[in-house]
Amino acid sequence: MNFEGTKKIVIAALLLPSLIMAAEAVLLLGNYYQSFRDFAAGKHYAYIASDAGNIGSSVIPDEARATLAFLADRSSENHGKLAARRFDLDNRFDRFLALLAESAKTQPSLDARIRGLWQAVEHLKAFRDSVDQGTARAEQVIGQYKPASIEFLELVTSLRYEIADPGLSRQLSLLIDILDANEAGLVVSFYGTEHFRGLRLSDQDRETFNQSLALMNVTVGRFSAFPDSPAIKSIDDFARSLDGRWLARIAQEVATGDATPSRLMLRRWSQLQDERIQLWQDSIRSVVEETRASGDALALRSRFFLELLVVATVVFSLLVGVVILLAVKGVSLADRLIRERELLVGELRNAAQTDLLTGLYNRRGFDAAATSLLRAESAAGALSIVIFDLDRFKQINDAHGHDVGDMVLQRVAQVAQDNFRTQDLLSRHGGEEFVALLPNTSLNEAVVVAERVRAAIEATEIRLVDGTTLKVTASFGCSVTENENVRSAINELIKRADLALYTAKFSGRNRVVIDGEADMPVVERRNSQKT
Repeated sequence: MNFEGTKKIVIAALLLPSLIMAAEAVLLLGNYYQSFRDFAAGKHYAYIASDAGNIGSSVIPDEARATLAFLADRSSENHGKLAARRFDLDNRFDRFLALLAESAKTQPSLDARIRGLWQAVEHLKAFRDSVDQGTARAEQVIGQYKPASIEFLELVTSLRYEIADPGLSRQLSLLIDILDANEAGLVVSFYGTEHFRGLRLSDQDRETFNQSLALMNVTVGRFSAFPDSPAIKSIDDFARSLDGRWLARIAQEVATGDATPSRLMLRRWSQLQDERIQLWQDSIRSVVEETRASGDALALRSRFFLELLVVATVVFSLLVGVVILLAVKGVSLADRLIRERELLVGELRNAAQTDLLTGLYNRRGFDAAATSLLRAESAAGALSIVIFDLDRFKQINDAHGHDVGDMVLQRVAQVAQDNFRTQDLLSRHGGEEFVALLPNTSLNEAVVVAERVRAAIEATEIRLVDGTTLKVTASFGCSVTENENVRSAINELIKRADLALYTAKFSGRNRVVIDGEADMPVVERRNSQKT
């Protein structure tokens, strides 16, 4: 028998089952991994849907009701409640956008949703200004807040089709139905209240009322598909009660125009609507918690599938040990290289934005930090720039050497950092020039800060290696803007502060000069007064 041929047959006999088993293992791994991804995504979508539903059905309507109360009575108490509702909405919306943006990395279709939500909230913020200025009317409120609420509720509806788990999908369907019915109920409550206050509803308002009432009744009828939900039971119990039946009957009379406005009717309608809204809000919170619990259950299932994935990986590793070992080594090497690369990139990024001599931001780091700071700061205050430059610094380098010059720069940077405020952004822009951005700071306040830094630099003694001491002074230029359209034009502010700095230099040094008063130094310290 041909030995080589036999060897090939034996090798083939050994390899063929291994290859078949390896192929089956790969298919198994693929199925487990896809299940793991589906369950993990389902949990994430459940959290997004629950947050969106809470904002759309509770947080936005709460601000709308607080706005109505404030428009009816502009007392300090109502203003405080309105401010709290606005803060709650802004805070929840910011956190929600961050959660949504994380999903958009793998689901680009969510980008349009993010833009829509952001535009809706920005529209609300614009309406807030008219409320604060006293130009808004109560009848405008529902038209302003409802589109934002619907934008969030439509997001919940669209997520239904992204969830593969039947149980979670059913839970989300229940949440959608309750949110739709609640949204329609809020509209019914609003226009019914307006009617009983004696305000005449326009044909369009009455049409909106009738459509919302019909939608609420149809949606509530779908609740029968969820007989085991505690949230549905409480809603159904209220609807069957005397108060619930009275509300339904009176709403129908408002729809047909048979309801007569009166204070008594207004009081009872408002009281029962408040009870109904609170009950529905509690039910929504209950369903949201159930949805999140279902998402957590999915997470446990995904962990189970992950464990199966690990077991299958171990079995596959035993079957093709050498290949897996090499793969693991390759993955380990790649992982180590990636970590080292990330560390190196981080170090390079930090070095690229930091002045190595003083430890302050350099020009590039200042630009990046300023952009981030202005994005985070409130846009209500003024924005100031302070530039200062060491006087006759070249003489120090010429007389003592650049190592002493470096020591002076380091000491001055430390003194300046100690005397600027914690919210101020300080950087070394090059050579002996430093730039500071002072957010929410008027020109007069900037001058006070600049004078404090100038005096501290002038009073500092820098001890050299040979025991001698040096004292240096600095000249300062300040500029400010309160125009929101140019808040991002930092370079323009720097140029204006730089011109003021030149004026300080040419008018005697060691002083603070403000933009626009080139011939009038704000603070002057003549050399004869130095200590």
